[in-house]
Amino acid sequence: MIENIGPNVKQLRKEHHLSQVDLADAIEVTVDSISKIENGKRGTSFETLDRIARFFNVAPVDLLGSPEEKQLHETAAILDRIDEYQEKIERLIRLRRQMLDFSPRQIDQLADQLKEIFAFFQPYTPVDEDGNPETDKNGRRVIRQSRYRDLPVEDIKQLYEKIQTIENFRNK
Repeated sequence: MIENIGPNVKQLRKEHHLSQVDLADAIEVTVDSISKIENGKRGTSFETLDRIARFFNVAPVDLLGSPEEKQLHETAAILDRIDEYQEKIERLIRLRRQMLDFSPRQIDQLADQLKEIFAFFQPYTPVDEDGNPETDKNGRRVIRQSRYRDLPVEDIKQLYEKIQTIENFRNK
């Protein structure tokens, strides 16, 4: 296990197009430490291993494991994803069947509505009544967070609860 640390750190560093200096600066150790770790001339502390793992966002097996152990770990992760994706694929197939009942015009309308919904959650540049984008004092376009943040969510929730109360009363 310990003999795998050097080659694994070196591989991760190269995959991320980093020099030893870049990695050393990022995890706050000396370049000499990185060099000795990669060349197997020196062990490393758990703190340094933790910093490396956190920096690259990898599991311990990615630092300590042999190529076979790493491959086995990746295979388990892939199998976990297959179950997750299987559900999503089944939902898409059901949706496709439902959409076969729609006319092309209805699908176009639905697509336009979805564009509006997606735009509601995206950052935007406000425009004046003439359609000119709002700018700051330096003449740069102002970009605002999504319109979703401006929704009176609490008011909408209260209104929804009132409607539910009326519906419940009507259904009695």
